[in-house]
Amino acid sequence: MSIQPAAAAATAPPGPNSRVAILRSDYTSGFLHSSMNYNAHVDYWRNLAQRVNVPSLVITDPMLENGLQSFDVLVLPSAISLSEKERSSIRAFLAAGGGVIATWATGAHDETGAWKGADFLLELTGADSLNFTERPPPWFVSFPSGKPTTAGAPGGFRVQVDSPERLEAKRLEVDGYWSDVNLFPVDAKLPANFEGALLHNSVGRGRVVWYGFQENAAVAGGDDKRMLDATLVDSLAWAGKRTLCAVDPWPAPYSAAAIFVCDVEDEFYNAAYSASALQKAQEKGTFFCVANMVKDDPDLIAKLKDAGEVASHGDLHNRFGPRRVLSQIAHLENSKWRLWQLGGGWVQGFHPPFDDFGDRTMEALAASHFRYILIGAEGNTGSNGVLPEILRISQSLGWFHRDMKLVSMTRTVDDDLHFSPLGIVGLDPTWIVQRALGDFEIIHALGGMYLFCFHSQGFSAPEYVGIFPDLINEFHRSGTWIATAEGVAEWWELRSHVAVSLSNNQADGLRLVVKYTGAKPLGHVALSVFLPGQFHQGHILAVGASPPAEIAPGDVDGRLSVRLGTLQPGTISQYDLTWTQ
Repeated sequence: MSIQPAAAAATAPPGPNSRVAILRSDYTSGFLHSSMNYNAHVDYWRNLAQRVNVPSLVITDPMLENGLQSFDVLVLPSAISLSEKERSSIRAFLAAGGGVIATWATGAHDETGAWKGADFLLELTGADSLNFTERPPPWFVSFPSGKPTTAGAPGGFRVQVDSPERLEAKRLEVDGYWSDVNLFPVDAKLPANFEGALLHNSVGRGRVVWYGFQENAAVAGGDDKRMLDATLVDSLAWAGKRTLCAVDPWPAPYSAAAIFVCDVEDEFYNAAYSASALQKAQEKGTFFCVANMVKDDPDLIAKLKDAGEVASHGDLHNRFGPRRVLSQIAHLENSKWRLWQLGGGWVQGFHPPFDDFGDRTMEALAASHFRYILIGAEGNTGSNGVLPEILRISQSLGWFHRDMKLVSMTRTVDDDLHFSPLGIVGLDPTWIVQRALGDFEIIHALGGMYLFCFHSQGFSAPEYVGIFPDLINEFHRSGTWIATAEGVAEWWELRSHVAVSLSNNQADGLRLVVKYTGAKPLGHVALSVFLPGQFHQGHILAVGASPPAEIAPGDVDGRLSVRLGTLQPGTISQYDLTWTQ
């Protein structure tokens, strides 16, 4: 089993004279007394630039002091010691329209090692303050969506880093912040923008990206390294004023998603109350039913289906993880058959009882043709974000082999039974709404998927279902897509078949090519296009028989939002994108 990587952002080809300068500073290595460790940061950027076919040159302190006339981007990897001549050269480079990427405490010392403070870094980043805050490991950085530095790695993810020093920035907007493992700000008393770990900024005609930690600090490699590298590549492109384009996570015009998820277990008859509340609000939810329980109320499944989606919570409320694959398949098939008998249709999703599952469960789900699995926070051992993931599952038996896909959706916040350590009895509904919205606000800011998970013996009881209209109103107000789990799983799988590329075809213009290989037509696809600079107005024109497209209003950091018409399977659509400065 493996996770299908997210598609990288499309970038316009570099210009014929594009080059990146990477500073190897003797001033810094002398201060650190460890040239080997310091050189590892320089080599990391050089290898990264080579991997994405961006020409680069390692430069020295004297070269930087003499000025940078033939480069687009200057990378300052952990360059904590800079001379005044180097600072002046960097300022001139930005004034001329160059891009700078800095990591860690850039320029905190001069060439002699004397302490200079954070003034130069504050000047570059536009931050209000920078602080060396002592916090015990583990250290995590979470990344919101909608930023040019996360275009190739959709927001709503976090990485674990191991950096000897960490800086926290305070600024109105941040591209990444220091968080806990669940993507909440590491200091719960402060907002995320007081704990910034990644910033992008415009300085004169130039651009700056700053990381408050070292670029090679991702822990354990794997997904963390891949996602962090994606932000580094995006930073090279954005700082170098190359256009970036990425497929938005959610259908236009939504910026996040929310699902009402009910586990129908004990007191299963209460599920009818939450179903009724959702219907009155004209929204839908997903009801994971224990098949052998709900069979005792033959009318319940029809009510739940009218209010959204019926899915499986197993045939019995027993743990799945310890069972063999064939046993799990038998229990899954039994739950599907019983729910179909009761009128629930052919169920697509599964939530393991007690969040107990393993690789054998994934194999069993693929064999039983389930489309998705919902994983609770208690069973989350691999996800590092608040977006769905696509799992590739291979099954072999002798000469027989097949590859299947399964969409995995993870709850990262508490469900209703964990809202209070004292249980739910006597909880004030107003407090429940405030508590839920506190979780939702973080996930919404990340551009992720919020799962409001509750139980038939919990918030589905009649005394609590009054909270649903308040939550729904807030989701609507914040531009959130309310869907069933099946709807999200289908969207995420089809969206994974959209590929975008860019080519230069004129000044202030690009040819945008969209390839779609999904099995069904797909509408409401939106693209975020980060342009080389601020613009007055954008225009998009479909080429040939391509479906129409439009540009949505709004401009943040040179970002155009392009909304495409319905994409048909097996088609390639082309568009000419132009803009006026």
